[in-house]
Amino acid sequence: MASTASRLLNPRFLDANEEPNQVLLPIRGYAKEPLLSLEEAVKPVYELLDDLDTMVDTAMRNSKKSTNNLTTNESAAIHLYTMQWEDPSVSLYTLLNRTLRSERREPLRPWFRYLKLILTALYKLPSLKSTVWRGVHGNLSDEYDDDHIWWGFSSCTESLEIMEQFVGKSGVRTLFNIECINGKDIRAHSFYKKEHEILLLPGTYFRVISKWSPAKDLYIIHLRETPAPRPYLEPPFGSTTLNTPVSTPSPPTTDTSNIEDLQKSSTISMKP
Repeated sequence: MASTASRLLNPRFLDANEEPNQVLLPIRGYAKEPLLSLEEAVKPVYELLDDLDTMVDTAMRNSKKSTNNLTTNESAAIHLYTMQWEDPSVSLYTLLNRTLRSERREPLRPWFRYLKLILTALYKLPSLKSTVWRGVHGNLSDEYDDDHIWWGFSSCTESLEIMEQFVGKSGVRTLFNIECINGKDIRAHSFYKKEHEILLLPGTYFRVISKWSPAKDLYIIHLRETPAPRPYLEPPFGSTTLNTPVSTPSPPTTDTSNIEDLQKSSTISMKP
């Protein structure tokens, strides 16, 4: 497993720059797969991932006392997604998201059984209506105009301080301030529970509310999740809803002054 130092650069929270700037074909076909154990669900991708047996065994052992009415296998599917291989570039989440973001849908077929299991688990979790954060190194402001779709699973956090640990205090960086309505709080099922991870599902559709730069090299893009004009992600079972939304006490952050207040209460540097 990765060291504590390398964990501060968790690429799962920093890969929004890998999202394609185009509309892809919907993600569908996986829902017809049977609901299997985690061990069986990952067999079609076994050759793609090193030491998968160890990772699956760890996920299953850590998920014996699952919550949210999930089965052990459903909870373990989420747990496995959050685990980081020694080389993050070959982690399950890296390979899966790269495939979800591809213009070609055929390479996604080996992932169908795992998608059926993890998306069944995520659909069973309550939907979270809250403000969450995501970041990336570099300035993505020019790529976000009226609307945008994220095709991979998108790791976010409710904690601005945690996002600072990932994105850093210097250099060119972009923070996404996101009003989500279908976020999935996976802390109880994550390998890294202190990350306060909120997961957005593939095919999440956003309206771009505003963009600004409160300091040199720091760019903020305010996104609001809204119902997509058409389904970009097939649901894993008959229901087309994501479970009943639940709200958190914190209101959405929508302007520069609120961002600056959050800056004062955290350790994020507004200086280059």
